[in-house]
Amino acid sequence: MESGWSGACDRALVLAFALFCTLPGLWTWLAPAPAVSIEREFRRPAKLPEAPRDLAALEAWPSAFDAWFRDHFGGRSAWIRAHNQLKLELFHTSPTSEIVVGPDTWMFTTRDRAVDVWRGADPLSAEELALWESVLEDRRAWCAQRGVKYLFAIAPNKESIYPEYFPTRFDKLGPSRREQLVAHVAARSQFPLLDLTDALVSEKELAPQGEPLYYPLGTHWNDRGAVPAARALLERVRAELPAVSVPSRESFRFEPTEFQDDSWAGRLYLEDRLRQPNANATFERAIPASAWDRLSQFLERRDKTPEERVRFLIEPAAQEPRGWSIEVTESIQVRVRRERTDLPKAVVFHDSMGEKLRPLLAEHFREVAFRWVPDFDTDGIERERPDVVLQVFVERALAAMSLSTSPLDTQERLAAEFESSKLTVFSGARSLAVADGGKSTAFPEPDGTLRVEYGGGAVELPALEVPAGHWALVRVEVDAPVETAMLLEFLTRRFATYSRLARGVQRPLPRGERAVVYVKLRVPGLSGPIRLHPGLAAGVYRLRSLEVRAVPQ
Repeated sequence: MESGWSGACDRALVLAFALFCTLPGLWTWLAPAPAVSIEREFRRPAKLPEAPRDLAALEAWPSAFDAWFRDHFGGRSAWIRAHNQLKLELFHTSPTSEIVVGPDTWMFTTRDRAVDVWRGADPLSAEELALWESVLEDRRAWCAQRGVKYLFAIAPNKESIYPEYFPTRFDKLGPSRREQLVAHVAARSQFPLLDLTDALVSEKELAPQGEPLYYPLGTHWNDRGAVPAARALLERVRAELPAVSVPSRESFRFEPTEFQDDSWAGRLYLEDRLRQPNANATFERAIPASAWDRLSQFLERRDKTPEERVRFLIEPAAQEPRGWSIEVTESIQVRVRRERTDLPKAVVFHDSMGEKLRPLLAEHFREVAFRWVPDFDTDGIERERPDVVLQVFVERALAAMSLSTSPLDTQERLAAEFESSKLTVFSGARSLAVADGGKSTAFPEPDGTLRVEYGGGAVELPALEVPAGHWALVRVEVDAPVETAMLLEFLTRRFATYSRLARGVQRPLPRGERAVVYVKLRVPGLSGPIRLHPGLAAGVYRLRSLEVRAVPQ
């Protein structure tokens, strides 16, 4: 009897184990995770791979299937939610390496080595500080030659304003990169660098209890934080252009809203348990809030037609005041116009912190072109012909971006520097190899050139040995089938991945034969291979020559 009971228990355990192993798989096929649950993670779900038709596809199939299975595993959302809730509510730790969690479940990003940067464990080197100072001065000089004012502003990270909510285990070892750069420029330069930290700290002291200036569950400032930042920017602009007005602090009101906006709660599948205070800024507007709402809805849409991707115009409705328009001329540019000829025109380069600033700044210019780009776009400035150029970037950009060019490096100036240098560090187009196969192919020609059939890939230069105290100066001679742009992507000792936005340099490339393009890479710690995209449009390019020389810093 006892033996029969024991056997029944064993069989039950085996059956339970088999069900535990097989049911999730059956659940996956019968009720796969919906795509919308993956998109909340700011990515698209992996697709089920087709049956392999050749050996290469067969070798790639297991990893592709694994990616699909991990995105569509039965009960995936429930498992993720349970895991995140357990980590946050029971163990008070972060469920993902992308954030750290402090008191009252305040969340802080770890991207761009933000924790080490805030602690002072990853400081700017003396060479990097000198380069920042030099490039900022060069940008101001380039703008001054064209009668344009230039302002560079740093938006502080959330932990710089709310260190009391940052995890206490991360102690300060020294100044952050922002603190370094601000002190360095103040001591050695006349450049009017604007650190928005003081404006945010002052507003923090005046804000009502429980009404933070940043999203506790997100990364960016909210309306309460964007308003003092915009006022500080406008005050600095007014010092150069008196026609610009600065609204008073008292002219703004804040209306509470349940809209969560920037929050990690959705990505953690815990939006019903994690909530944060939020409020919309209300003020006297020439451009109604509804227009900005329509703009946001358009930018967030994923089903834009090709025509809409090129141009989208928000026309004032009949019931709204006339005299303004908001236009999207490309995916990263928003243009706002007003019928106020007495106001100056501006170009604003920004990152994600600039989204909240758009409606606040647009009220005070006759026209503003907002560009979400990390670089200093000289071609765009010359097309727009503004009165002032503003660059506003978040503090962590000092770790994410690698300065690489100066606007004073004209093609004529670089050609003269190239010819005067006798230090050749690389030469030869035929020896270049395709870096990411499948998108481009390269064929050496008998005449010493390299024919590149470009489809989105790149060819790769070997790692360069640039002497200390020098920059790499690249000269490329190329035949281009269309008017396009050339792109160089590089690596540094700190950055081991390619990024055309943060570690890339684009230069215009005219259509025709034997176009010559020079690019000076002002890159401290240049390391690893350089990737060259001969053009950013599909077609056949012929690299006639490629040479890199070292020029003094």
